[in-house]
Amino acid sequence: MNGEWRERVCLVTGGAGFIGAHLCEQLLALGARVVVLDRHRPRRSYFIMQGLNDRVDFVFGDVRELQAVRWVLEQHAVDTIFHLAAQPLIPLGNVIPLETLSVNALGTYTVLEAARQTAGIEAFVYASSGAYYGDSLNDAALVEEQSPTAAANVYAPSIIAADTAVRAYARTFKLPTLACRFLNVYGAGDLNFSRLVPRAVRNLMLESPYHFGARDDGRSKLEFVNVRDLARGLVRAAEVLHTRPCTRGEAINLGSGYPVSLQTLTRLLSRSYDGQEREPCFCGEPAAQPLIRYLDIRKAERLLAWRPEIELQEGLMETLAWYRRFWPQLR
Repeated sequence: MNGEWRERVCLVTGGAGFIGAHLCEQLLALGARVVVLDRHRPRRSYFIMQGLNDRVDFVFGDVRELQAVRWVLEQHAVDTIFHLAAQPLIPLGNVIPLETLSVNALGTYTVLEAARQTAGIEAFVYASSGAYYGDSLNDAALVEEQSPTAAANVYAPSIIAADTAVRAYARTFKLPTLACRFLNVYGAGDLNFSRLVPRAVRNLMLESPYHFGARDDGRSKLEFVNVRDLARGLVRAAEVLHTRPCTRGEAINLGSGYPVSLQTLTRLLSRSYDGQEREPCFCGEPAAQPLIRYLDIRKAERLLAWRPEIELQEGLMETLAWYRRFWPQLR
């Protein structure tokens, strides 16, 4: 057990969500006291199924309510903030753009302002997104210093605003912040079946056709990071903020560092499930040039001494094992 964390009180906004729950699990394992602020606490979730609800202090609340966030920080004597609360779904963002902007941008400003007005905050880690960079067709890793490009959705601008604010609060108010950017996250407990890995698992479990809709032709190459690796990176970011003020205001990529085509990933999932070779059906119009997006993680290696440890096949096998265990409760 890391002795440093036994003395810590951590606020995890959005802690009942997929990534947030894994982060809570790791913080609890380190001995930290964990406070979760969230608007939702679904019964069918990794957070509930793993029994995390009984091990944290849960507060129902909205990150856009300044006085509520300040109350939580002061009442629980929080010293470390992990801000994960967001509307993260790109298709939904195009349906409710104003709500997406409000939660992602205004919510982040509100938590930042609550932190600025509260004594004793030693680390503020923001779970940003690789959507910050926009779309890319070039086979080159995305580096933290490059500017955002045009995006095909309204989710990305909300993240750009929040990410920029997190770094600006460090420069303007000396708040100990760090923005962690990541792309596609997979692992045990992701119950958003519109995402690629959960959708594949559901098709396999239900013995349904191995179809993946019309959003892609299957040739896009994206990186995928295991949720446990990502949570470990977020924890490491806070540890570095506690000890190295020079990292304040930085943006750092947390990812696998390499892309894999959607066709390759879904075939690997099929073989990992039962050894069968299924042909995935991607019904999107053939792209003139496939999308390719992956992150340069050298900065994380240098500043955080972090790199992913879970190989893709190992992570997929672990993910499938979790779904098999809990599938009767998920149907």
